[in-house]
Amino acid sequence: MKKLFSIILITILFSSLSAQKTYKRMMDDMSINFYDVCNEADKYFETHDPTIKGSGFKPYQRWKNANEYKYFPSGDRSKTDPFFPENAYNSFLENNPQSKYNTNLVAPGAPPSPYNNGWRELGPFSIDSITGHYAAGLGRIEDHYVNPTNANIMYVGSRSGGFWRTTDGGNNWQVTTDFLVASGVNAIAVSPTNSDSVLINVRNSRDGISHGLYRSV
Repeated sequence: MKKLFSIILITILFSSLSAQKTYKRMMDDMSINFYDVCNEADKYFETHDPTIKGSGFKPYQRWKNANEYKYFPSGDRSKTDPFFPENAYNSFLENNPQSKYNTNLVAPGAPPSPYNNGWRELGPFSIDSITGHYAAGLGRIEDHYVNPTNANIMYVGSRSGGFWRTTDGGNNWQVTTDFLVASGVNAIAVSPTNSDSVLINVRNSRDGISHGLYRSV
């Protein structure tokens, strides 16, 4: 009896994993319509509890949220190259071999810049501020904005460091959100006619829970 029960249990688990792998395989096949993938995944979660840890529901929802706007309304993915950014970058390096070794516009300790003018990387380039926290202390930028008519005005949103602004092209930065209920800023929207009118999403960096939109004028 125990042996029969074990066989049935293994069969159920194998069937469940096989069904989950079906929609995951479909995610990676760009010839399959986006909405067909969603239908397959939704059908899977009709019979599998999405609230159970490790169910795969959250990764599916993240994938859906990150991709739906790209293929709406047809859902056709067949004309999209998933490696477009990588291929474009490699093509850039092939056509501009000298750019690999350009060191004129980088800060001390930074790797060579792939660009000959315009932008330079400001860092940080090393992890040297260990605080005892779970994070190593290396900044992570979630979103940014550059004023199209005055490049000296820039905003950045940090995963756990808040909203930062500069008005002198990055020489000096000011954080303006330390008084808010959470320290993460992962989305920034700026009025196209007034860069002082800003919307940010404030969230808890540890669990990703949003504390709402905040506006500054």
